[in-house]
Amino acid sequence: MPTATLLAVPITAASPPLLEQARSAKAAGADLLELRADFIDNLPALEHFLAQPRELPVILTLRSAAEGGKCCASDAERAALFQRLAALAPDYVDIEFAAWRRSPELQAAVRGMSRLPRRAGPPETRDAPPPRLILSQHDLHGTPAALRQALEPLLASPADVVKAVFAAHGALDACRVLAQLQKWSHARKLIMLATESAGLITRVLARKFNAFAIFAALDSARQTAPGQPTLRELVEVYRWNEIGPSTTVLGVVGWPVSHSRSPAIHNAAMRAAGINGVYAPLPVAPTYAAFAAFMDYITQNPHLHVSGLSVTIPHKEHAARWLTEHAFPLSDVAQRVGAVNTLTRTGPADWRGDNTDCAGFLAALALVPESGREKTAAVLGAGGAARAAVCALLLRGYNVTVFNRTEARSAALANELGCSAQPWAKRLHTPVDVIVNCTAVGMAPTENESPLPAAALRSKPPATVIDAVYNPAETRLLREARQHGCRIVSGTEIFLAQAAAQFETWHKTTAPLDVMRQIMSGKIVPR
Repeated sequence: MPTATLLAVPITAASPPLLEQARSAKAAGADLLELRADFIDNLPALEHFLAQPRELPVILTLRSAAEGGKCCASDAERAALFQRLAALAPDYVDIEFAAWRRSPELQAAVRGMSRLPRRAGPPETRDAPPPRLILSQHDLHGTPAALRQALEPLLASPADVVKAVFAAHGALDACRVLAQLQKWSHARKLIMLATESAGLITRVLARKFNAFAIFAALDSARQTAPGQPTLRELVEVYRWNEIGPSTTVLGVVGWPVSHSRSPAIHNAAMRAAGINGVYAPLPVAPTYAAFAAFMDYITQNPHLHVSGLSVTIPHKEHAARWLTEHAFPLSDVAQRVGAVNTLTRTGPADWRGDNTDCAGFLAALALVPESGREKTAAVLGAGGAARAAVCALLLRGYNVTVFNRTEARSAALANELGCSAQPWAKRLHTPVDVIVNCTAVGMAPTENESPLPAAALRSKPPATVIDAVYNPAETRLLREARQHGCRIVSGTEIFLAQAAAQFETWHKTTAPLDVMRQIMSGKIVPR
């Protein structure tokens, strides 16, 4: 029978006092502590903590430098330290599987733990059963292509709990790890996760797929692995306590996606609407081959329960191409735009593509007063967002000119959608009523940049400047446009309108737009 996945918090320093950190972890929702003896260079503090009554069960870890820790001691020295601390009855000891296989000293130390006399401590410590053994392996370089074969020796080990950690270079790696977790977690106690930002989904979904435990930091300054979330983030943003086997999975596919507010927005909206789902970032490298490989994998593995995807830079046109190649349907808007930002699973191996960006830009244009004369607009960029912006502008009767650094792309877009294109340099000298930025300039890591020099705004200011970038809410472009008397429309308006349309497409119910707007503005935090 599946049991609830334990939330483990690593403790990596003796200050604040270990007992104080343990109490903080328990108050924040932790079920388990990992005492990282390889980080804590204070043996008396470790012994004092272990000798006291427990706030939570404890894993004692002395991770070697070869597998991502800080311990450079020999196997014999580590065995001696394990024996010394094991006499104070930690609940688990974590030893690397490779070290266990090569080291008779470590094997003898573990076998001897059941015979160790218990040292002074509270009765529950003196009478405690021997520590249970966690055998772990850590691939710091990637996720093996032959993942199942890489796991077989560990799964056949005598451990009470087995732990496997891999570095994920993209969402495909993370999904492959999740598939193995799902396959084996009902057969034995298993911790399996991927590190790096791409591995976040393996931590979020650990509870869905019956992992024994998962790790989250007390705060971002105390992470023990790249991509490790905080306890608060896991519980409040990613709905940890609400996730179960029937939870559906959604996410945002792009490169990068770490800046995205979509997880906070969609998870809060699903909570408000009483929908059993979770939404996470899914970084996929910026090539069509990488996107197609990811989509093929999740299509061939419907048991991962991925039911809907937002698609962002640079994959919107890739999504349209992938759907077309697989003969999956596109909505009329998506076909006209030639880009897809919303994927919906319609069957075990079937998808549909939509474009809600167009609705987002129409919402932004609704904030622009009508002038009663011919209207002109400049669109900066020629990607999927630009295609949606052009379609929205044309629907509203604008004469549109597209400017892009790669002239062939803007010319192709203009020819396909029925507008004009000009070289990138001419954006500085073309007076228009509305400018729409659809490039990534202004988004992290280019927050201090603008796609349009301030001088161009000063000499021929447009009436309105719209920026599709929503994080930050006021980009440098918008800030300088406002300083020169232009009306500005933040990407927040575009984002909220398209996100609400996505929500309604996936869940067939009205989006709680007030909640989404409050999360977006920071007036309330996800909880």
